[in-house]
Amino acid sequence: MQQTYRVFGARQRIILLLSFCLIGLFVINIILDYLFTRYQNSSFYISESLLFSSFWILFLPLLNILSKLAIGKNNMWLNLVVIISFVAIHLIAYPAMVWLLSKIFYDHTFSYFQTFNYGLSTYLIKTIIIYPFCLVAFANSKNKAAEKRITVDEAFKNLEYLSSIIVSDNRKKMVLAVNDIFYFSASSPYINIHCATKNYLCTDTMKNLEDRLDDSQFVRIHKSHILNIGKVDSFKSRKNGDYDVTLLDDEILRVSRSYANVFKTTFYNHHRLTAK
Repeated sequence: MQQTYRVFGARQRIILLLSFCLIGLFVINIILDYLFTRYQNSSFYISESLLFSSFWILFLPLLNILSKLAIGKNNMWLNLVVIISFVAIHLIAYPAMVWLLSKIFYDHTFSYFQTFNYGLSTYLIKTIIIYPFCLVAFANSKNKAAEKRITVDEAFKNLEYLSSIIVSDNRKKMVLAVNDIFYFSASSPYINIHCATKNYLCTDTMKNLEDRLDDSQFVRIHKSHILNIGKVDSFKSRKNGDYDVTLLDDEILRVSRSYANVFKTTFYNHHRLTAK
């Protein structure tokens, strides 16, 4: 049975939320710089304020990396090492970034060590608070996503494959064992069910039917055909990527090149042969 599911990326939601918060802090930092200079009756230089407020922007790439390294809450010592490492990297990279940007774009180059001391005194506590908080948030989102995947996997395992299909035969309703079916073919808005002696119609979709059939026995060979691999007598290549399949009743079907690899793998697995 081919089931697909998707757990929405909680990690991406957290990163997006943090990005908005950090950009907000970046803007607030510039506003506070302006208000402080007004209070001190000193000059305000927007370029310098932008440069030194870049401390908050540096969180964006580092938190993105941290989100991918987030580990379980039980690994306390490893989490501690990760937090210390990111705090240290941030505090070391910040003055380096200020020095480099000022050297390239400004008339005055700001000293690395002066900026380092400034960052240490101004942002150390904030950095120590933000990284552990984000690490816990990322770890929780990862654990919840894993639990959802396990729940969905278990739900799919508990689903049973179709063993029979109810079809109409004139005015009668009859139960048709899927093992007796040679193949299904689409004939919108119906599906033709091909058996050894008779064909039947049912109202369903090929996609829904494919999901409910055992994929070790039934395989898609064309967008409009699902084949019972147990009813295959032989197959041969058309030399163009397609294959001709001969069924036990001598009927011949074409396997599209798009489905050829899956068909051959299913055939060999079903008949316990080794492909050469």
